[in-house]
Amino acid sequence: MATSTIAKTHAGSLKVRLVEPAPLTINLLSYAPYPRLGLPIIGAALKAAGHDVRIYCEQLAPIDRADVFSADAVGISTTTSTAPAAYGLAAELRARGVPVIIGGPHPTFVPDDALAHVDYVARGEGGERLMVEFCEALAGERDPASIRGLSFRRGERVVHNELRERPSDLDTVPVPDLSLIVGSDRLRDVPMLTSLGCPFACTFCTVSMLFGRAYRFRSADHVIAEIEAKRPRQIFFYDDNLAADPRRLKTLLQMLIDRGLRIPWQAQVRADAARDEELLGLMQRSGCRRLALGFESVDQATLNGYAKKQTVEDIVRAIGALHAHGIECHGMFVVGADTDSIATVRETAAFAEKHRIDSLMLNVLTPAIGTSQYDAMDAGSRIFERRWQFYDGQHVVFEPRGMSAAELQREYLRGYRDFYSLRRGLRLLAERRSGVLGSHLWGRWFLHRWLKDPTNRAYVAELDRRPRLAR
Repeated sequence: MATSTIAKTHAGSLKVRLVEPAPLTINLLSYAPYPRLGLPIIGAALKAAGHDVRIYCEQLAPIDRADVFSADAVGISTTTSTAPAAYGLAAELRARGVPVIIGGPHPTFVPDDALAHVDYVARGEGGERLMVEFCEALAGERDPASIRGLSFRRGERVVHNELRERPSDLDTVPVPDLSLIVGSDRLRDVPMLTSLGCPFACTFCTVSMLFGRAYRFRSADHVIAEIEAKRPRQIFFYDDNLAADPRRLKTLLQMLIDRGLRIPWQAQVRADAARDEELLGLMQRSGCRRLALGFESVDQATLNGYAKKQTVEDIVRAIGALHAHGIECHGMFVVGADTDSIATVRETAAFAEKHRIDSLMLNVLTPAIGTSQYDAMDAGSRIFERRWQFYDGQHVVFEPRGMSAAELQREYLRGYRDFYSLRRGLRLLAERRSGVLGSHLWGRWFLHRWLKDPTNRAYVAELDRRPRLAR
């Protein structure tokens, strides 16, 4: 679509549809009813500006294409693994003359990749302000060149406008309007976000690249107001590290307790949060039922290589501390580092079972676009897969050092199979640990679906035929 067509006249309210597509391949996100919050934040801003807004998250409900195709504009949010699905939908929309703008982590890091498929790209933070201004441009009220964070083509020239500043006060960001999501009634855990940013620089992670190295927080009063307004049955705090500022979190948890808002909740934290007994006590009393911890590895050399700044002993201590306070531990690990071997991958599942981690998430190391790790692997010609749908943490897309790509893929799957075994399930049943047993059965079911999926089976077969590079 030529840029000049953006100035077609619209009177007042625009019909804007926002879409978070599902991945093309079966992976954990295929069955996770957890919409990302960027679109509900944008939707809230657009609604406040008087526009007709509806959000489709394919994990919750199918996209009503007739509705979307009749929109004045469509915004799509995508990660790397959902980019092919996003690009496919964009092609359908552009064929019908509907303006398409795409945002999210993937287009932020590689806007030129996205511009090969869409009209406009929203980069970085501040998408809620960008989209309101974008609608003004659709109405001919401003030039796209004036919209910070926007990338687009002007004739044969690609224009990347200056990025917006990250908001320092998160209380000024609109509260996500989940009611705009079709199928939001299926949400069992209501997603909430109380902070952004991360000062750590784990080599495989994009969080600090996306949101900066400084923590930014919503005030406790602002978070409490959202909880009181939404009255969720359960809460999933999306923060990359909810305990980034322990004092601030203690204030929030004490307010939950004092106001009688003891709602079951879960979140992600680092292992070092488990050293604070006062914090763990407040978590328990305020309703925390499960914490996800990015342990990453059971090998110290690998932890050092990830720049994780934690030890294996820290991991063991954290698991025990959570269990002592009646909090389930969801352990997340990444396998496939240069210091990893077949034995290391196998030890991961054994470690999780030995220390009675309640649920396990294994991820294949995936060079994420925007990280130094991706750049180094790309420069070393180690990345062999460029189909973005396989950049989901469950498919090997690079040549490992300590094993072949096929070996890493199979050991990853074996690790899941070993942990989510029938034997462990029977033990959990005998111990009457119904909550953990439910997670265990889901893990077994997911692995079965993954292995039966024709695309995944074909991918594993491709890796088996791939010769290992000489080192």
